[in-house]
This record gives sequence, structure tokens and C-alpha cells, in this order.
Amino acid sequence: MIWRKVQEKHLQKILDWRTKENITRFMYTDIPYSMENQKKWFEVINVSQTSIHWVMEYNENFIGLISLTSIDWQNKRAYWNFYVGEEDYTMLAGFIGFYMYNYAFNELGFEKLLGEVMDINEGVQKLHLRQGAREVGILEKHIIKNDTWHDIHLFEMTSERWQNINKYSKYVAEVER
Repeated sequence: MIWRKVQEKHLQKILDWRTKENITRFMYTDIPYSMENQKKWFEVINVSQTSIHWVMEYNENFIGLISLTSIDWQNKRAYWNFYVGEEDYTMLAGFIGFYMYNYAFNELGFEKLLGEVMDINEGVQKLHLRQGAREVGILEKHIIKNDTWHDIHLFEMTSERWQNINKYSKYVAEVER
């Protein structure tokens, strides 16, 4: 698995993924299909000190997006997010957390990663738990989307908890910085 820093040449692919129904239904917002807006987003993330975005590459195919957001460098924590945009590779979703935890804890020296998952995304909630994260709370009626209120499930993984699991150390991504 290779994580390539998002570049302008990736924007069309990311826009295509991000506006797919099977992706956007689990996102807090829906975005218009607009390359102009995509370029504005790229300008923001390209200079951000509190987020890093990569396109995931597997077997020479771009398969999705992974990111660290709300990075707090002082307190060594961040939120992590991902989606697999290519349907032929959705089975890899169960392994992506292993790569992220190894990178964030072993390479960046973070102490904690957090995740937020909409109530309707039960698969990713279970995924966090299977990977060893713990659910730390639920924000009730936190997001309104399509005139429906959604709860948000909060998950955390600490470096110590991850090191104690210690059976996924072989999952190391090649990461562009």
C-alpha cells in the first residue's frame, strides 16, 4: 500500500469518489460535483498545518482517500478518516486502520487517534471495534443530513493500546510526506 500526497492531478478522481452515493451517504456533507470547488479545497489542504491527505494506491491502482485531520501536534493526536472509492477494493477497508495506526504511532509519534462515524455506518463502527479501538461516546443528534438527524459515534485508539495489540506490525504503508 502506498499513500501519495494529494496532488492536483488526483482531484478529478477524488471528486468522482466523493460524490458517489455509497461514499457520500456516510459523509457529514454532500458536495456539488464541481472541479472549481475541488481546486479550492486542494488549495486549503495543500497549505494546512493541521491536516494531511493522501490518495491510497494498491497494486498500481488509486483506490481511495485517507487523511489525518484536526491534527494537534502539541498533544500528539488527530482524527483519521478514509474511504475506498473503487468498489473492486472495498474488501481492503478492514486493513486500512492497521496501516494508519502503525504510521501515526510509529512514524509520527502520536499518542491518540480518533474517529467519528455516523450512526447509519454500522460497518465502520464494527470495523473500529474489531481493530481494537474503543467507543468513547455518542453525540446525539449531532449532524442533520437530508432532513434527518444523525448520532455520531466516537472512537479512540491510543498508542499504548495499539502497541499491546501488536499483531498487525506488518501493515506498513509507503507514505509520501
